[in-house]
Amino acid sequence: MSKFKLFQGFTLTELLVGILFSTITASAVISGSIYVKKTLNNIQYKELAFEKLKGHTEFWKGRIAAKDIPTNLSDCEENVCLKENEDEDCIFKATELCYEMNSVNTEDSNAKRWELTTTINWENSNQGERDLSFYVIQMEF
Repeated sequence: MSKFKLFQGFTLTELLVGILFSTITASAVISGSIYVKKTLNNIQYKELAFEKLKGHTEFWKGRIAAKDIPTNLSDCEENVCLKENEDEDCIFKATELCYEMNSVNTEDSNAKRWELTTTINWENSNQGERDLSFYVIQMEF
């Protein structure tokens, strides 16, 4: 029999180092998942704003094509709801949804054309104010 008794298990130092590494790893995973969630929300909000703006642009293109030109060639709607919850409460709003039309000079053509610019603005919690714009030239039929 040996003079030295072998102890099995971890020393206090080894245990504390293991807990430290586990804590650092867990905090990195948590902060990474929070960043990913914010990024995914930002992408979702941008997609919602894009779809709303696309529909708005198509609406005004249709009116121009049908020669239904409004007397007011620019206008903005404020606080347009882009996403609702189950109770039909608005959870994501665009601050402005605008259009602006200008007649295009067509010197050699009888076809009347209009420049159409549509814009949507929204607040993003961690990126501030964001916006998207479309620019098209639409012909009257």
